[in-house]
Amino acid sequence: MVAAGSPAGIAHRAGRFTAPGRRIAAALSAALMLAALTGAARQPAVSYPVQAVFTPPGPYGTAIGTVTNASGTAVYDLFYPSHYAALGFMSPIVTWGNGTGGTPAAVSVFLQHLASYGFTVIASTLPNTGSGNEIDAAAHYLVAQDSVTGSVFYGHLNVNEVAAAGVSQGATGAVRATTNDPALIKTVLTFSEPNPIWAAPNPDCPTAADCTAHPAALTRPVFFISTHGFWDSIIASPATQKAFFLSTSVHAALGIILNSDGKPADHTSIQNPALGGNPGGFLGYATAWLEYQLRGNLTAAGAFTWGASGTGLQHQLARQRHQVSQARTADI
Repeated sequence: MVAAGSPAGIAHRAGRFTAPGRRIAAALSAALMLAALTGAARQPAVSYPVQAVFTPPGPYGTAIGTVTNASGTAVYDLFYPSHYAALGFMSPIVTWGNGTGGTPAAVSVFLQHLASYGFTVIASTLPNTGSGNEIDAAAHYLVAQDSVTGSVFYGHLNVNEVAAAGVSQGATGAVRATTNDPALIKTVLTFSEPNPIWAAPNPDCPTAADCTAHPAALTRPVFFISTHGFWDSIIASPATQKAFFLSTSVHAALGIILNSDGKPADHTSIQNPALGGNPGGFLGYATAWLEYQLRGNLTAAGAFTWGASGTGLQHQLARQRHQVSQARTADI
């Protein structure tokens, strides 16, 4: 395979703070919803530290590239820092899974956003990624590239810090990739992971079982994100996300977004604005999760842990509960 990059415009890791059974849920949902309701996303001055820090573009220029197979077909799209020497740290890897019929280009705003924070993102070009196989294979491709002399990634990647992420069917695939390859993938981030009743055979999955995820089997930390939108109420409802969350025994977080960029959030909001998406309200907390999990960022950790750094909206949820009356508001 050959990687070709082109400009796209513009350390050492601390502890993960992960402990068995550590939970955070509806209060984080409140943080996300409240930030959106008050117009926090994409505003220069906001009340929520995580939104304020991680919603604006990161400090690093970005580049894009494509990986082609022997026949010249694009198999992966790449989003990465344009000058690795400027990072001052080894770049963590994020492997992305598309929703049904989706493309990496459709979510390039989000993926380039991650690159601007120093992450190297690889995204399968396949429109069906529910098996998780291509998501895992993409991560292994980048790990191998770190050792290939002449590769733009040579010696620049933190091959021990890898996350899987995806939307809809790709969220299912991200969970499957993480449960199947926990030795490589250290955390998972899902956007609107569908209720398993929607699993069905497709070109990536010979049977429905091959496109069914089991969050309860996760052995790595997970952040479930969904919305109160109409389509998510059918495909990936808040109740479904809470069920996923409560089924896990790992460090887990749950965020339910009401509004994003001043509009109701829904199943395809993570897509680019040019395609009708409104991703702004998702950027801050999603980026923070990856900063926390893959780089040990203390500000980011404060949104997902109880008292880790005194920043962000924090709440620890007892395992048997799924409703929280209020969030901590010391930093609002």
